[in-house]
Amino acid sequence: MSLTEWMVDIFGSLDGLVAALLATAVFVGLYIYSASRLLGARKDSLARIRQTLTVYARLAGLLGTLIHRPTRTAVPEDLLIRLLQECKSADLLTRELHEQMDIFLSDRDESRLTTLHKLLDREINRLMKERDELVGRLEKPGWGMGLWLLLKPAVPALSLGAALLWTALLAEELRQTSAWSSPEVWCLWLSNIIATISFYRLLMDSRRKTHGMIYTVLHLLIVASALFNLIGSEASPYVLATQCLLYLAGFRVTATRKRRERPYAGHPELMEQFLHPAGDHDPLSETTGAGEPESSPLRSR
Repeated sequence: MSLTEWMVDIFGSLDGLVAALLATAVFVGLYIYSASRLLGARKDSLARIRQTLTVYARLAGLLGTLIHRPTRTAVPEDLLIRLLQECKSADLLTRELHEQMDIFLSDRDESRLTTLHKLLDREINRLMKERDELVGRLEKPGWGMGLWLLLKPAVPALSLGAALLWTALLAEELRQTSAWSSPEVWCLWLSNIIATISFYRLLMDSRRKTHGMIYTVLHLLIVASALFNLIGSEASPYVLATQCLLYLAGFRVTATRKRRERPYAGHPELMEQFLHPAGDHDPLSETTGAGEPESSPLRSR
């Protein structure tokens, strides 16, 4: 048997062989492109983490000096303001930390520095952990992680192939005149496309951990619900309705609530109001206030 006859037996015809070669070339091209994009995204994430840690570390050191040694060191106020403004421009600045910085810059209440330092220290520890994980994936991936990094670039090509397959099946059904007016045919195609998109987002979204477990669960339910399409096209309208409801639920449960700007628990103003309600007379506070002026670790140039 010649090579040509062997290829004809496998692919059916030379046209089938050409189609298979073209599909392989497209798959390899998408794989290489996705791999380069993923590697670039990981390096970009690492650079943004390092940039944020750099500005956070400068501000954390200054705040630590102000909090732990307030009487020994006088820090220029303009230096603190400049470092706060630099942190506000950090790539990975969180909303909570941003709000605390804005509150301090608006009222210059030094009692907020402790809370600001705690939030900053927590963010530094979180970013350091994230940086170590990212460096480990890039330089020393484990067996499972190495296999996943090898397979992940193939997800876009597989998703594209699945979308083309659903479209080809739709075109095959639409050859029948009655299929154009059948809602089950269109619902089946749309349901499979939605499941494919959820499959792609679930595997390719590098920030899905920050969205919470509900983000992953919703996408898994959307993909799993498409399995009921195997029962038949009659179930596709119900599957599509379920998927749409899950998507709408995602907007509800993943919405972030804005933190209100309010005095935090233990704030001196709240403690003063709790210990000394309005109208109470505290002679001790008057004596203390008349004794010596309040000193501040901040000084103006």
